Amino acid sequence: MKKWKISDFVLIGLLAAIDAAVIYGVGMLTAAMVPVMHVFTSSITALIMGTVVLFVVKKIQRFGAMTLLVSLGVAIFTLTGMGSITCLPFVIVTSLIADVIIAKTNFKTISIGIGYGFTQAAYFFGGCFPFIFFLDREINKWVEMGVTEEEMYGYIRYLTGGFAVIGVVSAILCGIVGVYVGKLILKRHFKNMD
Repeated sequence: MKKWKISDFVLIGLLAAIDAAVIYGVGMLTAAMVPVMHVFTSSITALIMGTVVLFVVKKIQRFGAMTLLVSLGVAIFTLTGMGSITCLPFVIVTSLIADVIIAKTNFKTISIGIGYGFTQAAYFFGGCFPFIFFLDREINKWVEMGVTEEEMYGYIRYLTGGFAVIGVVSAILCGIVGVYVGKLILKRHFKNMD
């Protein structure tokens, strides 16, 4: 197994900052639109960032590359105050499992796509988790920050039940599609794009 280089960490750090900016931008756009669009925030982010994730994992080809990239991106985003802290543990655990599978399959594109899709689904579910299991506490927290209960219930229905399932499934599918779009873009630059 190849050793990590300082340049690997620099690359991951820079691209994680871009990941956080994309999450932030997509989140702002979907929040400004109708509340149902928030269900697809992780999916849209996955479509945009799939190429970057594929590039990093294929270039570095070391266990932990995906975990560092997506976890650091979510951590940076969470530090902006927009993200839910519960997203981070879900993303870390899921991306570690994905990294194990990716390394075992010799960094195949399909395993990267599926792994990335599941990390995006974990991010979405991490945001839904407090509303599914700690609804009263979450409502009180947001009311204290100036959001009315009516506004909260407008968003909550899109973070629970069938909409939560739609968000998770679409994040998985868009993660796979995003990576395969990346494969089309990057195949000229990498020999091993299987």
